[in-house]
Amino acid sequence: MSYDIIYSKQFVKLRKTREVIPMLLAGSNNCYEIGLGGRNGRRVRSWDNLRYYNRKGKISEKPEFILKKLDAELSRRTREHLNYQKTNYPREEWVKPADISNRFGYYSSIVVGSGHCSDTSWDLYKSQFTNGIKKALTVEELDKLGVNLYISHYSYKEDSPNGKPESVDIKTEQEYFAEMKKWREWSEKVGKMFYLSFSPSSTDRVLERLRSAKRKPPKEKTRVEQDHYFVLAGETGNLVKYTSRGYRYSYSSSGGKQFRTEQEAEKRRQELIKKNRYKADGWTVKRIDNPTWFMV
Repeated sequence: MSYDIIYSKQFVKLRKTREVIPMLLAGSNNCYEIGLGGRNGRRVRSWDNLRYYNRKGKISEKPEFILKKLDAELSRRTREHLNYQKTNYPREEWVKPADISNRFGYYSSIVVGSGHCSDTSWDLYKSQFTNGIKKALTVEELDKLGVNLYISHYSYKEDSPNGKPESVDIKTEQEYFAEMKKWREWSEKVGKMFYLSFSPSSTDRVLERLRSAKRKPPKEKTRVEQDHYFVLAGETGNLVKYTSRGYRYSYSSSGGKQFRTEQEAEKRRQELIKKNRYKADGWTVKRIDNPTWFMV
């Protein structure tokens, strides 16, 4: 069965019209990139906004209208399937509306993330839009991340230009509306469709740049020097770390994993006991009077 896979999302906020542009990274499950040696690579995917329930093909829409149309889509699919099963299945096999909502991907041929279509509930699918709206970025904010909107058109053969606008990286909201006007005029004139995507052309590179905006900056640490530290001591030596086969320890009386305070060492000991690690209850907290330093 053919279905769409939604890998990620990034909505674009338009301040002038108070609208958003829903952009999803998505692709078909049965189309693959060309890999090494002509073999199949990963499944194809692209950033675009062609897979949405919006009004008459509008690229942008007010958030409340997008969510309203989404709810209408659930109602439509539920109604259609309930009517279909009445004439094609015996009553004992009929499903309830809640079943359709819980397995929305099965009835709409959509997977969010990974797994099977039936793993995608209505709530999971709709969350792509509700969260996308909340976390939408402006054109200028995207530009600061090195991601730009890009308008082009599909073509399977060499077309004559017919006055087609040049595709450029859109860096401001003002440029977006100016470019949209050009492309709409061209589309009406020649009868061809255009689409909106993100640049760079590498979807992985775009995704990495978008994720960088969500990462918290690393906490700045200060070097602290002190004349002692604590270790977890046992019969054979001081604990270095636990491994899949047991634990490692140091023969040196001052070696092993260092803890800045007695409380930190005891907390780690209790964690090991709680996790039922090998001989965890045999460790004791021991103070070592040697100079050392920590980054805190």
